[in-house]
Amino acid sequence: MRSHFAVTRAFYVELMAALGLVAACGGASSETNAGTEPESTSTSSTTSTTGAVTSGPLTGTTDDPGELTATTEGVTTSTSEATTAPGTTTTPNTITGEETTSTTGETSGTTTSTTTTTGEPGTTDEPGEFTCEPPPPGLMQKYVCFPVPDGLADCAACDEACSQSWANAAATGDPFCSYTDLTVQCGPDPMPAAPDQCCYFVAHGDGMVCEGRPFMVEGAGRVAPSLRRSDWQGQILPSLTGLDEPTRAALAELWGATAAEEHASVASFARFALQLLAIGAPASLVDGAQRAMADEIAHARACYALAGAYAGSPMGPGRLDMSDALGDSDLPALAAAAVREGCVGETLAALLAQVAAFQTSDYVVRSVLRQIAVDEGRHSQLAWRFVQWALGRSPAVREAVREAFAAALREPVGVRPWPADADPELLRAHGRLMPDEQVTLCRDALIGVIGPAADALLGRADQAAAAAA
Repeated sequence: MRSHFAVTRAFYVELMAALGLVAACGGASSETNAGTEPESTSTSSTTSTTGAVTSGPLTGTTDDPGELTATTEGVTTSTSEATTAPGTTTTPNTITGEETTSTTGETSGTTTSTTTTTGEPGTTDEPGEFTCEPPPPGLMQKYVCFPVPDGLADCAACDEACSQSWANAAATGDPFCSYTDLTVQCGPDPMPAAPDQCCYFVAHGDGMVCEGRPFMVEGAGRVAPSLRRSDWQGQILPSLTGLDEPTRAALAELWGATAAEEHASVASFARFALQLLAIGAPASLVDGAQRAMADEIAHARACYALAGAYAGSPMGPGRLDMSDALGDSDLPALAAAAVREGCVGETLAALLAQVAAFQTSDYVVRSVLRQIAVDEGRHSQLAWRFVQWALGRSPAVREAVREAFAAALREPVGVRPWPADADPELLRAHGRLMPDEQVTLCRDALIGVIGPAADALLGRADQAAAAAA
């Protein structure tokens, strides 16, 4: 029975081959590289099996579910399915220069935890005197928790900027989007409701959660509102047999949100194509951006069709706000954005779609997810190839890319929560990964794909720069 780790490994091998860096990841086998330096450290993270992987768009999959080892620039990263006893693992990060300490339990690795208290604002269910003033008029109050950020001794070492960023991600459930208005009111709680976590009271307004490659403008994600319209509907009809009303409503909401993000990605790639032209990028990159736009239109139509089928009425996008959307053409900034939105965001989106397709029993939904996984994997490679090209242009680009990868690897993993009244097994059968599965897969991908690939890419760029000096 193959698992998440096999998909992650296969994606890594394919990505490194596309970048011409196959030697950095060894072969496609699961054997440990014997040439690892003595000081190299392995980090172990458990994964859950979602079903047999018999086919798919990725290549290089191993048949050994026991261990995955990827070696880059003297650092070995391993992912194991074996159940582990509670303990801690310390891993050096070659991008940030910091050490990451993760705690593993009996059946799962470290996961981001969000806790919301119930009852009157300003109180917790735990004994103690930690209270907070009521939120300002028009805002809501929430009690949120997150793990002690990597590299910090305790919650007290998390300054204002640190607590604002992590609290935002914990409140929204997504590291790539944020509430339009969120303020950390007080904290950290000296007696947190979630043990060994940093807990704060925050005040916020209405928020936004993003999926996939976001359309970011001045640091905020934009999507079009959903309307009743049929011209964005593809000819896709999933089976509605056995779905109760709460589950159908949940599927309509979740697939509608995904459709809005796919629609926004069309604008993101359109802007990317213009920016590539402005900086004189190679024709292959411009062509890749143009093809990605067509892919995202197809994804949006498919997802709106699914959402409309579950809702019982056609769905499509309204007007997308394009004001101030083009931005500048500063190459370091463009490269950093490509890291966040493509190298990280699209890589994770491709892997999530691939694994979701494996566990989906509805044939129509599975076909949609398989095509999305293939396309998002190609979009991910486009982002990595653009960053690879940009790295050779200036030291400023290399520094911006290094900082962008370091920030992405430090950020908490957040996912969209499932509606509480829906049937979880039916949601899984219709293409939705459980939130804890998403967190596990994203963490595995950050450790086993994005981190090592970034190390190899930056290491190659540093070597080229030193040779040219």
